[in-house]
Amino acid sequence: MLLRPRQILAPVIFATVFGYFGYHLVNGDRGLLAMAHLQREVLIAEQNLAEAEATRKIWERRVAALRNQSLEPDMLDERARVLLNFSRKDDIIVFMPTR
Repeated sequence: MLLRPRQILAPVIFATVFGYFGYHLVNGDRGLLAMAHLQREVLIAEQNLAEAEATRKIWERRVAALRNQSLEPDMLDERARVLLNFSRKDDIIVFMPTR
């Protein structure tokens, strides 16, 4: 029994169309592989955001400590002198031995 070309044509067209859409479902610009790649990028971006928020919170605490309401002039003066290695003429300096 020989198949006529018309009997073969419909399945071949269907297989071709199915193959075309199947290929683009997986490999297309909006396919499954592209979605997986975008999900990885979103994960990396969320991690970067979490790091940036943590850094921002640290800096917000540091800036809040410098506001006038919480700043003690004596403590600021003492800390500035230690960091700058500065003293006045009338200051008494006591050297502590280090071990």
